[in-house]
This record gives sequence, structure tokens and C-alpha cells, in this order.
Amino acid sequence: MGKKFLSLEILFSIVIIVIFISIISLICLQVKSEIQIINKNSEASLILSNILENMNTRSFENIEKYIYEFSGVGVSKRNEDNLQNIVISGDDFSEKFFGTSIPKGYTLEVSLENNSYFDILKNISIVLTYNVKSEIKKYEINTIIEREKITECNKPIISEEYLLEAKLNNSDYLIYPIKYSNNNNAFVVTTKEDSDWYNYSSKKWAKLLILPKGENLEKQFIDEHDKISSEININNKKLKIEDYIYVWIPNFSKKDNITYFRYGTGKKAIKMDFLYSDNKYLYLNRVAEEIKDISEDCAFNGISGVWRKLYDSDDPYYNNFNDTRFAPVNIY
Repeated sequence: MGKKFLSLEILFSIVIIVIFISIISLICLQVKSEIQIINKNSEASLILSNILENMNTRSFENIEKYIYEFSGVGVSKRNEDNLQNIVISGDDFSEKFFGTSIPKGYTLEVSLENNSYFDILKNISIVLTYNVKSEIKKYEINTIIEREKITECNKPIISEEYLLEAKLNNSDYLIYPIKYSNNNNAFVVTTKEDSDWYNYSSKKWAKLLILPKGENLEKQFIDEHDKISSEININNKKLKIEDYIYVWIPNFSKKDNITYFRYGTGKKAIKMDFLYSDNKYLYLNRVAEEIKDISEDCAFNGISGVWRKLYDSDDPYYNNFNDTRFAPVNIY
């Protein structure tokens, strides 16, 4: 009887151990499955983030062109008037898409769809499909890209670098953006954010009033309402505001006797273009072909523009710009 009871105890213990091991195995399998799902989701998130990050370094037109021209084994495409669609199978595709590898087991679908009447906004949908434990998963990112708004010319830059280029030490001068006010019949202090600060189509160049520190000229020239006197008298000496004005000359050059502003610090011209849709036109600026420098002395190498003293006809930048359709400068 005792031996039989002992055998039952041993059998019961074995059953308990087997059950415990089975439970542990099931838990391990479940944990492994969850880890696989987490790893797959993390990899999918990283792939889409890398693609989106690469897109963000490109222009609107570059993204359009890239997708339109993209091809390869494992790639299928559909291009319509208002939609670009591309599907990439990681099982067959061995290259990179927007600088990103698509691993085996993943299928990527990217769609660009117009979000506006004219082609200036696009909805982007990026969907990554993959299989985890016989279950299809999808990871999706949506964003909007906007056609770059290119202004007529490079905006004025008030910085130590650009002032030093004009031989002005920022610590030695007081600097005021100024514009002419018809209401005051005089120059007034403004800000670089003022949309009325300059307009090169109207020959209205951006201007700075630059006064040396330590001479209290600012108190003589500028009143409490930010109105600027055209002339002051100090120790029986007349000082004119024009002697303290600097103007911004944006990066520009000429081709076939036509003056073009150039984009940023490069050599490519800014040209007027238009978009056409349903018998309507939208005019906008675009970056066009490269236009060489006027001369070695007027080259804008690595700079968006220069500050030059008003009426300094001996300066090659001022002299050349003063011979364009944007001149002579409109002072008042």
C-alpha cells in the first residue's frame, strides 16, 4: 500500500512538472512572438522614418521627379494627372528608395496626390506592409509637402558675417533697418520682418542706417517716434542721412543682356514660371539654369548678397547692379 501511494505521488509530481514546463514553454513562445512583433514594428517605423527624413532634405520638384523616374526590379508604378503611386517589394528589390533599403518580407507603397487646385501641395502616404506570425500588419505615415516658395530675390541678411564682408564690425555700429514713409515724409525705423521694407521690382532696395557707436548720432537722427531726420547739424557741420545708409544687393548676374537674381549662394537663376490648370494660371518663381558671374569682382562666391554704401559707384557690386533694370535705387 505504501509503495502504491508513493508511486502515485511520483506520478502526480511528474504531471505537475510536465504541466509547469508546458506553461513555461507557452509563455516563452508567446514572449518570443511578442518580441518578433515588437522588432518588426520597430523596423517598420525606422524604415518609414528614414524615408521621410530623406524626403525632407529634398525640394518639392525633386521628390516629384524622383518618384516619376524611379524604376527597378520589384517596382510597380502608376502615374496619373493628380496621383503618383509606387509599390516596392522587398523580396525582389535590392536597391535603395530615398536612401533606404527595403528588407525582404516588406512591401512599401508610396502615393503622392495633389492637395490643391494647382500643383503646389501634395498629400504623401507611405505604407509598409509585412507579415508577423501569419498576420498581415501595416505601418503608415502621412504628411504634406509644399512647393518651395521662392521670392524674387534673396532676402537681406543682417549678420556679423555679412557686415564684416562690408568691412563693418558689428560691435562698433548701431544698425537700423529703415524705409521711407510717405505719411511722415521721411525715413523711419522699421524691422526686417516688415513686408514693406523693400521691393526690388519697384527699385526699392533694402536699406540699413548704420551709425557709429559712441557719437550719440542716433539721438540726433532718430526721434522718439522712430522718425529719422534727413540732415542734422553738429558743431556747425551738416551730416546727411544718405552718408550712413547701406543697401542690400542680392546675388545676381546677367545673361544675354538680361539681369537675373540668383538663388541662395549658388549660380542658378530665379525665373518667373507658371502653373496651368483648367484655363487658369498661377505665376510663381522657380530655380532655373546656372548663370555665370559678371566678373571676378562681382561673383557672390558663397554669399547671398552684399551690403554696400549708398551711391558707392566705385564698388563693382554697386556699380554693376546700378546698371540693371532694378536701378537706379528708389530713395523716396
